Amino acid sequence: MKLTLNKIAAILAFTLGGLSILAGGMAMRGWNPGYFVLNWLPVYNFIMGVLTVFIPAMLIWRNSRYATPVAIAALGIHATVTVLLLSAFRGTPAAQSTLAMFFRVAVWLIILALMFFQARKNNEEIK
Repeated sequence: MKLTLNKIAAILAFTLGGLSILAGGMAMRGWNPGYFVLNWLPVYNFIMGVLTVFIPAMLIWRNSRYATPVAIAALGIHATVTVLLLSAFRGTPAAQSTLAMFFRVAVWLIILALMFFQARKNNEEIK
């Protein structure tokens, strides 16, 4: 069984996590992107980036049975923060912050779709 789609999903997760570490780390060190950033958002981005690189990306790469639940949890966390930004902090975060959260949600949807199609392909090969 080739796991090509899972490998692509893992690489996407690793890349997304790495970008979050980079952006969150730069903002926490005082980098000013030129727009208002909520104080907790860079910390969230950094922590989720580290967690993404070391947990979901690795589990997906290894085709662990925990990969799908962890990927769903990551999507759920990002979706929850996106809804929080759109409701509780309405008007406060910059459009770039909201767009970045939409981007994360979209990438996790793609990752989950890749994992779904890989699982479906594996099930067809078994039959």
